[in-house]
Amino acid sequence: MNRSSLFFGSFSIACSATAAVPPPMGPFDVIEWPATLKEAPSQGATLGALVIQFEKTTLAQVMSEASVGTLAHRGDAGASVYWLCFSQPSVGVRIWIISNAEMGGDSHYVTSVVAEKLKTARPSSDCPALPAQLHPVSFANHLWPGSTDIDIQRVLGIPSHQNGAWRTFDFQGRKQGKCEGGYDVYNWLWTRSDNGRINRIDAGQTTSC
Repeated sequence: MNRSSLFFGSFSIACSATAAVPPPMGPFDVIEWPATLKEAPSQGATLGALVIQFEKTTLAQVMSEASVGTLAHRGDAGASVYWLCFSQPSVGVRIWIISNAEMGGDSHYVTSVVAEKLKTARPSSDCPALPAQLHPVSFANHLWPGSTDIDIQRVLGIPSHQNGAWRTFDFQGRKQGKCEGGYDVYNWLWTRSDNGRINRIDAGQTTSC
């Protein structure tokens, strides 16, 4: 058994005993607009030397690199999610690294990352300070809460959809697989802004038959 598996096991015991800070709810109940981007807006997130790739990196691997953190869980069936939470108190940002239980499988592959700027992001036992070795942090092209709407549009172009403070950048494509016609891939990066500056980014990817 490798180090990641051992590390994952020790933290999975703690998840049921900890009242962890849950990731924020998604901004949309359903997606009713077309995906307009010609390529995926974000393949994952970068934390120092660690590159989190959606549907390839596991929560166990992230915990192994961080050496701190609590694996938490909520929901059941299609709403079941596992996550790690980290804080960036110096910039007031909280980060959730999430695995949808249905799409991430038993290995808990990372399916999304949420970063939100808050009035306070004090570290806690269930959401510790992001370790120094996992700095700096960003999504694709150095995007992060604090970036501007202009920054985002310069990198990703025109949003697929806009609703109030939210802008969505969505990509849908196919890749070869055992499904007839290949697998469907949906990749997204959604931003919420205030006065032209981003205060939350939700990004992720799911692949289905």
